[in-house]
Amino acid sequence: MTFPSHQSHASHSEAATEVSETRRWWHEFAVQGILWRRLIDWVIVNVPAPLHAPLIWISTFIFFFFVAPARKAVLHNLRIVLPNSARLANYLRTFWIFANFGWMLTDAAVFRLLKPRFSYELNGEHLLQELAATESAIVLTAHMGNYDLGAALFAEKFKRQIRVVRAPEPDALAAQHVDLSLRQSSADGVKVDYSTDGTSLAFDLLNALRTGEIISIQGDRVIGEVARSTVTFFGQKVLLPTGPFVLSLVSGAPIYPLFMVRAGYRKYRIIACPPITCSRGGRSREEEIAHRMQRWSQVLEENVRRYWPQWYAFMPLFDQTPAKD
Repeated sequence: MTFPSHQSHASHSEAATEVSETRRWWHEFAVQGILWRRLIDWVIVNVPAPLHAPLIWISTFIFFFFVAPARKAVLHNLRIVLPNSARLANYLRTFWIFANFGWMLTDAAVFRLLKPRFSYELNGEHLLQELAATESAIVLTAHMGNYDLGAALFAEKFKRQIRVVRAPEPDALAAQHVDLSLRQSSADGVKVDYSTDGTSLAFDLLNALRTGEIISIQGDRVIGEVARSTVTFFGQKVLLPTGPFVLSLVSGAPIYPLFMVRAGYRKYRIIACPPITCSRGGRSREEEIAHRMQRWSQVLEENVRRYWPQWYAFMPLFDQTPAKD
């Protein structure tokens, strides 16, 4: 069984320590470096809340011009998601997406450091109750809304530990910060795995499902050496990870598509969709996985079409041809 390779928190921390010994001072200033995460934490603790919004907009303006690859990727993806849209309009939409990403990071830090009250509404509450009560399940989500905050709120509300499978952070110290943040915001209700060895992770996650755990995976893009398959998405052929569907087929655990999008100031909407379960039936293994992956693609497309301002696809998804800027 092939799956994205991930490692335990302990081994990831050891790797982070080794990397930190050889890192240079300018590494902290990288876009995905630790400096910006620490700066957000400092602002949350030391700057009055009414000033957070202006700082987010200022930061958005700076990063919009500074992070050219991400800007180009969003523009490229928007051309497919919103066909026939004007070029200038897509630039404004890209700026909006960057701003929403800033709000996402800020809200996650506020929840972790200050523990204020966040309100949320539920779409598909009976499905969330069903998910919380099931023996084991796979939560399939996307780089949309506030997925980290969603995992913490789920663990807090339903008193269920959730195991989050993430792609590795480019910066080792940033990865340590993400790990600590998720544990703090969920009172250790969220456990994080990162990639290193695909076979060991596959069996580890399969064992977790068989012992009654819930695992959460982002299934809207392929990063690194990940088992993948082609689906139709917004009329285009794209590659998405097969791992969640292989796990479902082998373990029998249902897949629950789940999204958490921002609906206002410290307010979110949790969207639970009907489960997808892989079972052999009359199909071959490959046919069953392909069929269920296409169903996931349809669910993902419906939610991206509706909540595209909060879809953080900062790399080209539909092909590898970069958008002209």
